[in-house]
Amino acid sequence: MRDLQSAAPAVDVFHTNNTAIFSLYFSSLNREIDSVRLSFHDMPNARWNGLGPREQHLARGTIVLPLRTRSAGFSMDGRFVFCSSEGERKLRFGDAEMRFDLDLPCEVHFGYARAPAEACGLWRHSFGSLDFSLGNSDESHGIVQREASQTQSTRAARAYAGINPQEAAGLLGSLSFSGAGPEDYQQINIAVAQAVHEGTIWKYVNLMLCQPDIVLPAQFRREIGNAFLSLGDILPARLKNRYAKIRAGLETYWEFCGRQWREEGIPALLHPSLLYPQDAALESRNDLLMAGTDMIFAPNLKEKGELVSLVLPEGEWVHFWTSRIYPSGRVTVHAPSGAPALFYRAGSEYSWLFDSVRQVASRL
Repeated sequence: MRDLQSAAPAVDVFHTNNTAIFSLYFSSLNREIDSVRLSFHDMPNARWNGLGPREQHLARGTIVLPLRTRSAGFSMDGRFVFCSSEGERKLRFGDAEMRFDLDLPCEVHFGYARAPAEACGLWRHSFGSLDFSLGNSDESHGIVQREASQTQSTRAARAYAGINPQEAAGLLGSLSFSGAGPEDYQQINIAVAQAVHEGTIWKYVNLMLCQPDIVLPAQFRREIGNAFLSLGDILPARLKNRYAKIRAGLETYWEFCGRQWREEGIPALLHPSLLYPQDAALESRNDLLMAGTDMIFAPNLKEKGELVSLVLPEGEWVHFWTSRIYPSGRVTVHAPSGAPALFYRAGSEYSWLFDSVRQVASRL
């Protein structure tokens, strides 16, 4: 690495009332100058790595990003960063600092939005693609490499080796702060399915039941019970049929979630703090997920019990299975197999759909 005084970057600035993005493009005609180091300084508690609200998921040490992938991330308060290079890219996180080492030529885009949801939209309109790949790995766990010849399940096993299924909700929620694409969610879901023990399989099937189609592997989208690899015969046929009917009934809403992701950048599966960043009670939760903007659920991934306590965001929320209306705040509901702790926003334009699916499910 050499001093880049002779390779000053080209700079572009994009600004609106709610967002701003700065783009730096680095290159050099001097062959001895082959890389650049950039340091961003901030408050010690800033979450520049963008891996979500859960402290144990924050990046530690050095991350080596896979070659030929586009990697993005943004923090809970709306700041974001995107880097691209044909060569090696390393990120080092320390107190109040994020450091990039990038092979030339390379580009770095960073900026600020007033809210995380606005940052999602800025990614969408600035870069024109949601196909960002996370694929990060702490150096203590090795470097994740993605090869075209690998199957999706093989990549999942490598990227999330040793995953604790009980942390699935936190991991999936973390992705929504990272600029990750659908494949990253699908890989976590595959890794979870591979790690689940037979005695609690129905709880993880409940987790899949609430997720939009776009974040589920294809084999999970209808026949969820059969999709748990070799565990397909454990769930009763009646319960498998119930899952399939519920998911099929929600297809119109799943399509809305995918369309909103493509058009506005809001992930189809996300942590609620992305939409409610001022709610401190939500920020600290590791067990809440939203399917699009109108549904929230708390998967019961504990080894025992069918009662689930969760925190609902501002406004009124309808319990999916009983139609009982709950205000914001802490609630506890019964969440047996086939009926996870799932709520929808009372003012949702899809209220009619959710209620019709509830009526169908009650007869199954």
